[in-house]
Amino acid sequence: MAGRETRRGDPQTVSRLRLLQHPLLWFIAVVAWMRLVWHLSSIPGDGSPPLIPHLDKLMHFLGFAVGGMLMAGLLGSVTLVLMRRKVRWDLIIPATAILIGLFGWLDEWHQCFTPGRHGADLADWVADFLGGIAGALFFRAIFHRLVQDIDRIRDIRVSERND
Repeated sequence: MAGRETRRGDPQTVSRLRLLQHPLLWFIAVVAWMRLVWHLSSIPGDGSPPLIPHLDKLMHFLGFAVGGMLMAGLLGSVTLVLMRRKVRWDLIIPATAILIGLFGWLDEWHQCFTPGRHGADLADWVADFLGGIAGALFFRAIFHRLVQDIDRIRDIRVSERND
């Protein structure tokens, strides 16, 4: 156990964990994810039915779960670092759901203008919305672990200075 704490207390691990608290990193990640989704939505379809029915709903769910994780990370880091307040998941989860849901709706609208694609699919939008919520909830679960790691590293560094 002590070896694990020492490894986590090394400067490289500390800098990586601190980087995860940086709002700009999260903002860039959210914008990159949005750009990727927009690009994928811009690829013309061939109009043929999918090989596996409803697989696109799963892909929407998983893709927007990633977006939900990134958006929750952005909102959490802004709250923690810039606003210097305690992260309130009762506000961040609904805010993430709204923002991801709006982007999902915009993505569906955008597909209306892509040749060979059928946009404005309510089932796709529901998958986007639910995926965003699932991603935010998953991020909430791992966020507590990240904060514990950062606190543990601070404790190790303080004890090393005192020795």
